[in-house]
Amino acid sequence: MDDFATTSPVADATVGATRRRLLVDTVTREISQIILEGELKPGDKLNEVEIARRLGVSRGPVREAVRQLQEAGLLESEPFRGSFVRTLSQKQVADIYALRSLLESTAVAEAIRLATSADLDAIERALHETETAALANAKGRMIEADVAFHTAICRAGHNERITDTFTKLAAELRLVHLLMNPEPARLRAAARSHAAILEDIRLRGLDRAVSAVRRHINDERDQVLQYLGPHGDSVSLPAAEPDAMADVIQTADSLAGRVTVCAHRREDFPLLARMNRELADDEGHRNPMTVAQLEDRFRRFVDEEGWSVDLFMLDDEVIGYATHRYVPDPAEPGGQHVHLRQFYIVRHRRRGGTGHVVFDALVRARFRPGERIYLEVIENNPGGKVFWQRTGFTPYGTIMEHVIDSRIRN
Repeated sequence: MDDFATTSPVADATVGATRRRLLVDTVTREISQIILEGELKPGDKLNEVEIARRLGVSRGPVREAVRQLQEAGLLESEPFRGSFVRTLSQKQVADIYALRSLLESTAVAEAIRLATSADLDAIERALHETETAALANAKGRMIEADVAFHTAICRAGHNERITDTFTKLAAELRLVHLLMNPEPARLRAAARSHAAILEDIRLRGLDRAVSAVRRHINDERDQVLQYLGPHGDSVSLPAAEPDAMADVIQTADSLAGRVTVCAHRREDFPLLARMNRELADDEGHRNPMTVAQLEDRFRRFVDEEGWSVDLFMLDDEVIGYATHRYVPDPAEPGGQHVHLRQFYIVRHRRRGGTGHVVFDALVRARFRPGERIYLEVIENNPGGKVFWQRTGFTPYGTIMEHVIDSRIRN
């Protein structure tokens, strides 16, 4: 007999496949971490060549990892362009949180009924990780800790369908958390909210626990929607977040003295058109106009239709704009009200109550006490609804639309 041990081709193939799978798993985790740490942001292109060079692997494992991340929902592919970190619309975010609220409300109710001491210990360990991440202001770590906390709650309900569905939803939640980029005070507020939820579960307080988890989810949803919306965020925050509220008020106060409202000049039309295009995209408007067409429309607004156009300045930087005019008020014969048609804050300035501060500056600069301001918020802009209601607006009527079927004849 041969003194040397040999392996069969089948065994060699199995070992090779295992090693490749482990390598792909490693590459997948590394790319995920690059995204979750914010090195690549939603909408950024993933450079496969650069990733392969950086990780010291061939293109094959990177391509397979990219395919897995596309299936998980972190990446999306565009024909002939490559793979990009997935972006989410306001409607998609609202749908994610609607599903999440249903799942976790049921999971909490089941956990109160069925959770064992081992389940509660698992939730508590996840809570401690969120608290540590919040204190360290470690945002990437907080994303994973947050997902782990809510996954532990789902598992404590002992409903495999709920746990599996939440696990699949988690990839999209990670993207949502990337969009939030919360301040340290908000991280600490989230950890405190987690602690309150766990305490209610331990006490078997069904109504309190379900209400707490719904409030936690809805507050987080509103924060993300305001960022995605074109108006920025408001100073008003849930009462359960006193530290975050104090931070936002302090930031808003520091901005208030630096924000000014300036009438546009004709040379501002190219910039206004670009901001208008971003506004339409961010609120989910179906307006198909190009930047050049929007620039021509601004000229008509001013020259023919009587709209006032103001720029918002933060020191010497343009951070947004508004269009408005007085129109007859049908509810008050001979009277008039302000129609605020457009209000936009640039994307990188939608934090710290900037939208609220700018709106207050616009009101002080252009309108008089007692005047009424009307505006329209389209259904695809739920973040706008949150912002305007927190800024002091109340719903008044509903504009509805019906498109006549082209097959109908007179």
